[in-house]
Amino acid sequence: MSKFLSAALALAVVAAITLVTVAATESPTTPAPARAAAVHRVPAVQVAPAPAAQTAAVKVIMRDPGCHWFAVGSRFKTKLAVSGAAKLTNLDEAALKIKGAGATKHVNVGRALSLSRGAYTITMVGQKPDDNTLHLTVH
Repeated sequence: MSKFLSAALALAVVAAITLVTVAATESPTTPAPARAAAVHRVPAVQVAPAPAAQTAAVKVIMRDPGCHWFAVGSRFKTKLAVSGAAKLTNLDEAALKIKGAGATKHVNVGRALSLSRGAYTITMVGQKPDDNTLHLTVH
């Protein structure tokens, strides 16, 4: 019976050493909470870039009566208000004179001009008194 006990004890020691060796090679060295965070990662949230500021397209066209008008879709206006920056395009028959806060600018036919915030009065160069005076407000 002593041989049986010696063999059983030797077998138990070998089994314990084998289990410890296998467990040491399979488990990572990081602690359990860190392993859980690494395994169960939440996908990063996609953040959309901020929309770029839109530039409002403002067209000044030739149309009777009154000579020049703002073209807004299929309508024609003498007063217009837009948000953000404005890009004014001259599609009239002559150059335009644009009066803003302390400055006067000229835009030739077919050309465009960027306008920032402010109130603008637009007339045609050499305009007759009965022609339209346009008013543009850029918010």
